[in-house]
Amino acid sequence: MHSFIYEESIKLQLHNLNIAIIDKSKTNIELLTTTLQSLGAFNIIAFSHTQQFLNEIETQQFDVLFLDHNIEQLHNHYDMISDLIFADKLLPTTRLIYLTFKETSFDYTCEYPFHSTQMITRPFNTAQISEQLKQHVLQISEFKTAYQFISQKHYKRALLHLKDLRKRNYPNYLKKARNQLLVNLLQQLGQYNIAKKLLIPLADRHIHWACWSLFHINYELKELDKCKQFLATPLIQKVYPVRVFYWQIYLSWQTNKRHIATEQVLAFELEKMSPMMFRLGIITLHANQEVEALDNLFNRIHSIRNENIAYQNFTNYLKTKMLFLSALFEPSKEHTLNAKQSLINVQKSMQMDNPDEFSTLMISLMILEGNHGPAKEKLIQLAEKSSDDPIQVIFLAFLYHHLGEHQDAFECIYTAHQLINRQLKNCQHVLAGLMHKIVFEKIYATNKARAQAYEKIGRRLYTSAEYKNAVKIYGHALNAGIQSNEIQSRLDECVHLSGITDHYYQTQMHRVSA
Repeated sequence: MHSFIYEESIKLQLHNLNIAIIDKSKTNIELLTTTLQSLGAFNIIAFSHTQQFLNEIETQQFDVLFLDHNIEQLHNHYDMISDLIFADKLLPTTRLIYLTFKETSFDYTCEYPFHSTQMITRPFNTAQISEQLKQHVLQISEFKTAYQFISQKHYKRALLHLKDLRKRNYPNYLKKARNQLLVNLLQQLGQYNIAKKLLIPLADRHIHWACWSLFHINYELKELDKCKQFLATPLIQKVYPVRVFYWQIYLSWQTNKRHIATEQVLAFELEKMSPMMFRLGIITLHANQEVEALDNLFNRIHSIRNENIAYQNFTNYLKTKMLFLSALFEPSKEHTLNAKQSLINVQKSMQMDNPDEFSTLMISLMILEGNHGPAKEKLIQLAEKSSDDPIQVIFLAFLYHHLGEHQDAFECIYTAHQLINRQLKNCQHVLAGLMHKIVFEKIYATNKARAQAYEKIGRRLYTSAEYKNAVKIYGHALNAGIQSNEIQSRLDECVHLSGITDHYYQTQMHRVSA
């Protein structure tokens, strides 16, 4: 009798699920819709175009999203989901299910803090879909209170609630979901060593999500040697080539071994790069001044995507932007002429596809040609448009710097820092972080200037009660060479106010003052 009531309860909850299917194939939509209806799920909306779904998500939330794997597309679903989570437009209870023909495709998803992400390989069967829906219903039901706290960003209350559930005898998938939530909440709260104790036994059993979570905690604690050892593991390189790609690039920059980043870009199979990976590869080669390799990469991608007009335009825009960066980094008549000619070549399509990006490059050209008055006026107008893209904001900071508008440049640097700090840990995050680092070092060219900029950012964060973020920034200020009892005292205060029990910058504070 109890089993019957349980099954009926599951059916009722399946009936109430709001489900979205996003797939350009009408056949795929029809097959999946029929399968879902056979399981008792009828609240289904199908979208053949991404923009239709983006319009709908403004007014309606979905419990489960089925998405086709389209990593080769310029606007792919992995980047779309990251943008939606970044903008708080998806509930943490939304389950993301990717349907793909390649098992390695799952590597393109990043580690979301609270969203469950699954992959089903085509051709799927009814049992697979049924299992996913049942797991979703039971997970949301069992951890309902914790998810309510998470939605309200009451992370400590969610953590305490989940701790009370640790002795329950759950099936494996619920144990995994509970442990993932616990670890991510501990990270949100800065309780890194507690999370580490929870993860090490799981990582020792080669449970992949635990291994990656441990990697992120080691990164927060700046145990970069452990991070590099993990990325060098043959199994991890084989199963997760994409994550290894962008994290190795980022770590190589932070450890001042930039040649490793170049090697990583040149070694990766270009056909399997997502657009975001390609952008990261381009900025890496440009920053490392690998001119021939950069030209070769552009030529190869043009050859590979020669039938995709949108992708061709995308690469042409990137090439133009790199030429402008070269001219801004090292002003010369030759660089300026090359950038100007490239902009003329893409003007018509770029104005249509990305008018703000075109305006940014036009302002760059005015600055390079010495027309600072009109450039400043147009830059102010462009900056008034709020942007959630940290890379765009960073570019504006560099333009303000060239105009001598130092306070405006700082404001953009600060805004970009805040945006990057909110981003999910994926290729987009690494790309923005790398761009921020490059421009920051160009604007603040000495250790003293960087330390002062860090101190200024830290003061702003402290005033707005963003204590956890301020801990990192004050730590950077000390590392950059500021010997200040006031900063050390403020860092200690932020550690206390943030509730962080263990952190790299805590130990740094004592080491610097010793």
